[in-house]
Amino acid sequence: MTEDTSPLSPPCAPGDVVEQWQDLVLHCDAAGTVAESAGDALDHLPDSARAGQPFWEALRLGTGSLAATLRRFAPLRVHEVLCRGGRSFLLRVIPLPEKSGFVVVATDNRPLTALHETWEERLGQGITALSDSITLFNSFFDTARDAVLLVDEEGVVLAGNAAAVGRFAAPGRRMVGRSHARLLAPRSRVPVRRAMHGLGPDGLWSGAVEALDCRGEAFPAEAALRKVAFSDSSLFLLILHDQSLTRELEEGLRDREAEVEEMGIALRQVMRAVETEGQELRNRLGSQVRKRMLPALERIARTDEPEVREGYRSVIEEQLAGLIEGGPQTLDADLLRLSPREMEVCRLVQLGRSGKEIAELLQVSFETVQTHRKNIRKKLGLRGRESSLFAYLRTKASLS
Repeated sequence: MTEDTSPLSPPCAPGDVVEQWQDLVLHCDAAGTVAESAGDALDHLPDSARAGQPFWEALRLGTGSLAATLRRFAPLRVHEVLCRGGRSFLLRVIPLPEKSGFVVVATDNRPLTALHETWEERLGQGITALSDSITLFNSFFDTARDAVLLVDEEGVVLAGNAAAVGRFAAPGRRMVGRSHARLLAPRSRVPVRRAMHGLGPDGLWSGAVEALDCRGEAFPAEAALRKVAFSDSSLFLLILHDQSLTRELEEGLRDREAEVEEMGIALRQVMRAVETEGQELRNRLGSQVRKRMLPALERIARTDEPEVREGYRSVIEEQLAGLIEGGPQTLDADLLRLSPREMEVCRLVQLGRSGKEIAELLQVSFETVQTHRKNIRKKLGLRGRESSLFAYLRTKASLS
């Protein structure tokens, strides 16, 4: 849609029209014969200013005598005389005192006709433009998805679009003619009313309000109020955008964030507990290694007899097997090859955590987690096999 901004040429000013009027003044004797004239002859009556002829003939009035002319064109009145070709002029017959004669004034009214036609054309264009504007406004007004109300200066609802009627008009009751305040919760009425009093011409105000639907139930809304100033009065457009869904989504998001935060706290507590248990396990293993295996290794190093070495080797194997099977849960011997950090990664993989979640929980980069996974697969003999680390760990006892 394009807007035509070309300026309209203004019609002739009335003063210009008066200046362009052409008056032909005929001074006639008592019999109506033209004695002399002032002014130019009318364009379409070239002989109208010639002296010595009756003025009704000079002006081609279609009358045959003075009496007939005066009966048809009463003195001291203005008459429009139509001529051939659609032309016309204004005629005034003015009797002189003591019946000494007449002054006949013929005025070419073409400038006045042009002014009338111009104003008539402009008026038609204005009416058409106004009608188009009203049609366009009604189109926007009726198809708006938000509730739109037209309110007067007293706050009375003059009109509402379909969305407003559906939201605020109760069955069997009209919305038009009611105060707009009836559509707002008590605490929202004062701010809107204050905005109506404080807005200047074409001013705009917006704010959060609480509206009341046709059942009297409150719902949050974003209000926009615009003042439309006319020459002698003003109207207001009040737009109410329902914020119920937005508020529900915001509350749902806040609840979800709280749940995630609680889950994060729980996971961190679990990780601290796992770390504590792992440290206790490492301390216990270290103590057992120092007490049971190091002495045997020291004796192996000091003896040269194969039988003695073989005996101590068997002792060490039994001690290692005892360490593996002696805990509260059986620990796979392959997992003893893993570092403490790799054990943490295995525990989280066994719990079904993704690489990104593991990186976030351990506060390391995703690439570091991937490196740990590769090393774990290598130490567990999974490299080159189709079995996933998760599937492998699921076959083992819980690592947590």
